[in-house]
Amino acid sequence: MARNAVSDDADDADDASVAQTRLATTVRSLSRTQYRGLFLGALVVLAAIPHLAGSYITQVTFSIFMFTGLAYGWNFLSGFTGYINFGYAGFVGFGAYLTVLTIVDLGFPWPLALVTAMVVTAVVGTTLSIPMLRLRGAYFAIAMLAAATGARLFFSSSYMRPITRGGSGISFFPELDLTGQYYLIVTITLCLIYLTYRIANSPFGLRLLAIRDDETLAASLGVKTVREKIIGMAIHTAVAGLIGGVLAFNISYIDPTSVFNIQYTEFPIVMVLFGGLGTVFGPLLGGIIFVVLYELLWSAFPQAYQFFFGVAIIAIILFMPEGIIEYLKENDYLPRWRSI
Repeated sequence: MARNAVSDDADDADDASVAQTRLATTVRSLSRTQYRGLFLGALVVLAAIPHLAGSYITQVTFSIFMFTGLAYGWNFLSGFTGYINFGYAGFVGFGAYLTVLTIVDLGFPWPLALVTAMVVTAVVGTTLSIPMLRLRGAYFAIAMLAAATGARLFFSSSYMRPITRGGSGISFFPELDLTGQYYLIVTITLCLIYLTYRIANSPFGLRLLAIRDDETLAASLGVKTVREKIIGMAIHTAVAGLIGGVLAFNISYIDPTSVFNIQYTEFPIVMVLFGGLGTVFGPLLGGIIFVVLYELLWSAFPQAYQFFFGVAIIAIILFMPEGIIEYLKENDYLPRWRSI
């Protein structure tokens, strides 16, 4: 009987290995036309959601893409270079305020307000971050967290009250309804996925990964580490400012507590860790799993969902420390392509 059990285990292992090989082979064998067909099919499904599903499903899907977009923005710097930014919410809040103030006080049309928020957040955020990029490890992470906390307090202070309305906040009615916001955030996130794909397969992406692996060695080999980190920070902050503006559209009310919320740092970090640092589809996969799991636990265990969610996060970090994408690659479920 023991021999039969061993034989059965061996057969199961062989079957699993064959399944893994088949999946990897299938992924490799798909032609560009087939990939385009899958992509177009996914676009059709996404386009149909606001018309076929209710407002709740549309809002949940909006949240998935909004947080996934933030995860891609966080991944551009922290995932590729290893410079973990615990103050990402500061840039999100700054972009939200810029968007609302330019619409309410200056009369900007919403597209111009979003572009303004993206550009100004990138310029201001990168300029303020240049000294901090000379720090490494925990020092950089703590410095960015302190900066985000300082921004929240500054925007709620009496000095800024004439502009930001302080703790009273600003209510406004965006021109985009939920359907328009949904299509906007889906478009932005798809563009970020494509940008990540291009960076991951470019010399610039390789230089960022070299900084993450060993910055001192990368500098000795001729990589201009400060310049590359500044470029990564510019993209990182631009995405935060842009999606911060879309967030303001969705909640229709902003105050320092709502838009500088720590969840806009925590959620993208967890999503990227779920999916895999510096990968193309890791933030997308991590974002979908994260938001769906969060909604299911919240609806099933309203009093204890945070506990179960924390347990789920710990389990994933323990068993898949490099993320789902890298786990699938290491176990031959996916080919070891940088474009994945």
